Amino acid sequence: MSVMKGICRPAMTDVNFEQALAAANAPLANGDRNRQVGPGEPRFELYHFALSLCSQKVRACLDEKAACYVAHDINLQMPLLGNYDPAYVRLRLMGAPDRPLATQYTGRSSVETEGFDPAVVPTLADLNAQRVIVDSMAICRYVDRQIGTGPPLVPEPLAASVAEEIGIVDCTPHVALLYGAHPDGDFRPRRLRDNMPGVHDRKIDKISKARARVADDPRLAAAFDAKTSKEEAARNFVATDESMRQAVSETVAIVAALEYRLDSDRPFLCGDSYTMADLFWAVSLFRLEWLGASFCWTGGHRLNDTPRPLVEAYATRLFARPSFQSAIIHWPDMPRSEFVSHHYAARD
Repeated sequence: MSVMKGICRPAMTDVNFEQALAAANAPLANGDRNRQVGPGEPRFELYHFALSLCSQKVRACLDEKAACYVAHDINLQMPLLGNYDPAYVRLRLMGAPDRPLATQYTGRSSVETEGFDPAVVPTLADLNAQRVIVDSMAICRYVDRQIGTGPPLVPEPLAASVAEEIGIVDCTPHVALLYGAHPDGDFRPRRLRDNMPGVHDRKIDKISKARARVADDPRLAAAFDAKTSKEEAARNFVATDESMRQAVSETVAIVAALEYRLDSDRPFLCGDSYTMADLFWAVSLFRLEWLGASFCWTGGHRLNDTPRPLVEAYATRLFARPSFQSAIIHWPDMPRSEFVSHHYAARD
């Protein structure tokens, strides 16, 4: 898969880590959406969104490692779209000073293949190192290396296998399935079917207003210009029947291939121990279930008639893991869909 070509941006200005962090945190005053997770002195500040797939990977990783951090839930919903706040974008840019900005769209969120998006979540600030880390895959690897609690999520003997699996998840077209409808029948939750039409135009309008506030800052202006180009490409992608058919069929094929890599004699994908590969797959499979696409493994659907029993059993084990329960399923403000209501039956 070829890397999307981005646009270059001017060099970083002289804003330092502490100044950028303070500016990004200034509007984040809601105590329910900005809170400490875990006991002790927080080492990290995480900028995330409850429903964000990539944010869920990072929250699950932080929980698995028992890390103490401050969680800033950046509301990505209309009309707020806090990820377009210039102060947040400036902080995020510090984590990828040399990466080209993404301007194209293939329905994926992988930084490796799509380029760097300066106005999304998650973003992690390491208060000890005074460093900003972006890209969920890089953040999870960083947390795993830095926090010694528990066994490593990427054990050295399994490093190559784990990397291959998280790469597969990273390149699955989850974003396309969230924003776009299959042309032969929209299987997504009703809330998406009702609210997604016109969303890219509304986002572009919000970006335009944010850009107007920073017109005299070439670095930020370039970031918002790139974001506009990406959203325009996304609008075209999800409106193209062939693109959406391909995104769904590719996802079905990815799950089918997972079935053949699983082994009924071992609980996890790469062996007997839970690794980052399992963490990424847990988030991926739950997102598909949330979207109404569990037919990828249950079968009996016009888009996939073949059941994948090993994937179904694997998903059940992963969803029951305590870190996944607390970081995703029962995370505060995690929106439910009609397809995952059974996960909440015991608490309701």
